[in-house]
Amino acid sequence: MSYIVLARKYRPQTFDEVVGQTHITDLLKKSIATNHLAHAYLFCGPRGIGKTSCARILAKALNCQKGPSSTPCGSCTSCVEIAAGTSFDVIEIDGASNRGIDEIRTLRENVKFAPSYGRYKIYIVDEVHMLTTEAFNALLKTLEEPPEYVKFIFATTESHKVLSTIVSRCQKYDFKRVSIKTISETLLAIAKAEDLKVDEEAINAIAKAATGSLRDALSILDQLSALSAKTIKASDVVSMLGLVETEFIFELTQAVAEKNCVQCFEVLDKILNQGKDIKQLLRNIVEHYRHLMIIKIGGKDLSRLVDYPVSVKEMLLKQVDHYTLEEILNAIDVFVEVQEVAKIMDSFQIPLEVAFAKLTFKKGEVKKEFVPEKKTQPLKIPVVDRLANQKGHLDFSIDQAAPVVAQPAVEAEPVLHEEPGSAVTLEQIRKAWDAITSAISRERMSVATYLQEGVPYQLKGMVLTIGFPREAKFHKESLEDKETMALITRVFDTTFKQMFRVELRLTDDFKPQEHEPVVKNTLEKFQGKVVNKWHREGK
Repeated sequence: MSYIVLARKYRPQTFDEVVGQTHITDLLKKSIATNHLAHAYLFCGPRGIGKTSCARILAKALNCQKGPSSTPCGSCTSCVEIAAGTSFDVIEIDGASNRGIDEIRTLRENVKFAPSYGRYKIYIVDEVHMLTTEAFNALLKTLEEPPEYVKFIFATTESHKVLSTIVSRCQKYDFKRVSIKTISETLLAIAKAEDLKVDEEAINAIAKAATGSLRDALSILDQLSALSAKTIKASDVVSMLGLVETEFIFELTQAVAEKNCVQCFEVLDKILNQGKDIKQLLRNIVEHYRHLMIIKIGGKDLSRLVDYPVSVKEMLLKQVDHYTLEEILNAIDVFVEVQEVAKIMDSFQIPLEVAFAKLTFKKGEVKKEFVPEKKTQPLKIPVVDRLANQKGHLDFSIDQAAPVVAQPAVEAEPVLHEEPGSAVTLEQIRKAWDAITSAISRERMSVATYLQEGVPYQLKGMVLTIGFPREAKFHKESLEDKETMALITRVFDTTFKQMFRVELRLTDDFKPQEHEPVVKNTLEKFQGKVVNKWHREGK
């Protein structure tokens, strides 16, 4: 006999065998017992949690020769044929491959024929949300007033895609994800029945990786059973699924607690060199801090909310003493922000490294070895010719060693916010923006890159506000340490021969700087963007 995969071999055959859905099975059993049967059912929920299995069990319960019974016998002809998928009275339809109006018209015609030998003619439509709108509409009348011997059972993973007119004609049952504890218990029982040696940590790792799907958990266990006749360990699960070991997560979070940024980078590099999924790493880190938060708030009283083996929980209880609740919450905020920043940068590594740096250094604190040597000479900025031709131009210091780059004159850009009475105008600052960021880039390229995401937004007295869009929150916050703000302020003071106080602000009415016409046309033609607009003089 050919091998039967565990997911099929241990598929539930009665309502009592369905795992983790007692709120559904109890209601169905009571409906059958009291003969309160609907003509159409809609089973909703994630994949692999028992929707199709419950549909088949319901079909057996209704057509069992010893029923209708909430506990079908499983041995009569009807039960056997339904279990084998060969019953003429129970028709299973895949909504993904039979989604057109022609298939529904055929179904409508076949509905007119009475069942062969069962009580009911039952249609089980899986992934019903895949049907077209026309197909749904063609089914409406039949679904509302079907023959008394016809029952419909729909199953879907995306109930929001099912037309409301269909949902309103069905009894809706919402299936839920199976808990990690329930999956673990089920896997242990099946492993024992199959004579598989699996340790507790491996079972827990499988249950977590399945994300609430018992079928996925059985598939993973099936794969692991082929690896070796020896005991399946957590390391086997991690290796097969490409997960990040719990030890690495503890090393990273402990390094953060000890404010050891170098250790964070070393562990992160080790993880990446092993080819681990950095997205999964980030999810694991956030989950880890969530567990620390729960334990910090409730101690052992809330430890049941932490989905880890006892040994790992004990490690969490020890580590939580190295954190304050404020530090844990801040870490969660920082790593959640990394996920958003990575969407913009198409990279997780750099934002993740910045996150570790932010968590291991106090705001405004930079170790001496990271502080660039301060220049004693006043900062000189190459200024383009067009600035000198503007009305009310400023006297800029020009680096004679660097060539002055001539650029075509452009129309004055609109002023966002400006207060009268300042010696320097906001318009002049906006026109000198490229020269300012170029000067900053010669000292710290990263600062210029982040600053480029903003724009001079408001000048009130000598308080200059640089505005950033909401999606550039990460860039704004990266500029707010004491050393960086000192650099930015120094450049403005040197450029305009006046003392400025520079502030950074997130704003909803952000208006980005316009590029030169030639640059703008080129970017539009090739669908590109400027990533570095500074030339390096003398290089």
